[in-house]
Amino acid sequence: MRKPVVILCVLVGFAAQFSMAQSSGSITQTVNQRNTIGTLTASPSGSISEGQSVSFSYILTTAGAPAPTSETVQFYDGTTALGSPQSITAIPGTNLIPYSQVNLSQGWTTSGTAPSVTPAVASGPDGSTNTATGISFVDSTSTVLYAVPGSTNYKNQQVTFSIWAVSATPTTLKLTVQDSPNENASQSQACAVTSTWQRCSISYTFPANSGTGFAVLLSASTYATAINVWGAQFEVAASPGPYVSTIGTARQTGGQAGSVSFSYSGFTVGSHSITVQYAGDANFVGSTSNAAALTVSTITPTLSVSDSPQGTSSYGVAVTLAAQASNPGSGATPTGTVSFYDGATLLGSVTLNGSGSGSITLSGATALAVGSHSITIQYSGDSNFSSGTSSAITHIVTKANSSSVVTTTVTSTLNPSVYGDTITLNITVSSSVGVQPTGTVSVMDGSTSLGTPSLDASGKASITISTLGAGTHSIVVTYSGDSNYN
Repeated sequence: MRKPVVILCVLVGFAAQFSMAQSSGSITQTVNQRNTIGTLTASPSGSISEGQSVSFSYILTTAGAPAPTSETVQFYDGTTALGSPQSITAIPGTNLIPYSQVNLSQGWTTSGTAPSVTPAVASGPDGSTNTATGISFVDSTSTVLYAVPGSTNYKNQQVTFSIWAVSATPTTLKLTVQDSPNENASQSQACAVTSTWQRCSISYTFPANSGTGFAVLLSASTYATAINVWGAQFEVAASPGPYVSTIGTARQTGGQAGSVSFSYSGFTVGSHSITVQYAGDANFVGSTSNAAALTVSTITPTLSVSDSPQGTSSYGVAVTLAAQASNPGSGATPTGTVSFYDGATLLGSVTLNGSGSGSITLSGATALAVGSHSITIQYSGDSNFSSGTSSAITHIVTKANSSSVVTTTVTSTLNPSVYGDTITLNITVSSSVGVQPTGTVSVMDGSTSLGTPSLDASGKASITISTLGAGTHSIVVTYSGDSNYN
């Protein structure tokens, strides 16, 4: 009876020893850095005035991978850093095309005269190797398309289809968005393709009668020209959002990109090329954005002139003309000089103060003549502001009242005199304002006129009399007025 027991024990031990034997395998997984694309826009763009603030919007496209939000980017004007490094904020991205790379084996199809479609023919705009697809369209019927039928209806929604494109020979790529499969709604947009990668896009609001699903189409207006395309994207949005790469599954949510907003107002006069540099990290390859070109010109100042008294004055009354040169935006104040003009006649010049203002006072010999005057200022300009001329104001000068501003004196060379003597009356006319009165004076002995001598340049006149009879004579000299005095 023991022997079987012993044999059983041996077998059990053997089985236990056999059950402890194990098998294992291993693999080395290599994860490469993801390429990035930096897209920069400026508002306003193109031409701006010095001192004008520009708002920059930068998107760091990571093709949908989690954005590097713990890092920064640096804005540059040429090689000069603008401000301090700016932190990256994550923003969502969506791509409803299941395969974002154009490939006939991955959902993309052709229609009409079949165009040539060659995947993996060139590097993408993000620097990724052999990710762009080359397309050569044959004629007006040649089309490459991706249709996504389904239950989703995009009626009354604004959608955007975008794709990057480049061509060694300038050509035109046409993007089309339509509902699918009913095709009740369709919209196309041409994009001029150059030798530099650019993102072409079309935005379209589907009407109320659109069918479910959507389709995106590529065609061309010129043929037999190779166009490389990369990164097709369809999203419910008013403009292209961050690019999200898809491989077999549309990404309604979960895609990300980095975003930075930055404003700057310190641009000097001249041309500027603004870029953003992302340094990269262990997961992402660094990249430099496209350049946003700005041409900065001097500011056109707001110029005005005012008068005091306003509008009208009597001849000889001091008139103050005040100039104001101001910045229509914010920042610098115009400096330099302004010149005051009466029509084409220079009245005087003055240096602007720290507030951009200056004034002159016209009186005495510089007083405005009687009549209507069109007053302007001409600004000389400075390093920040362009020269210019203000709108005109009208100042009317009326004749001065002689009784209040003109003094007439008369003296006799012989007083008293004896009947038959010859006497000379010396007359002086002067003004307390304006220029020396001109014209004539009337000399009256009661109601008898003794003469009307003319004033010389000094306002003097004389009359010699030998016919006065014996007695007392009240001789009155009255100034007759001129163009400035009544």
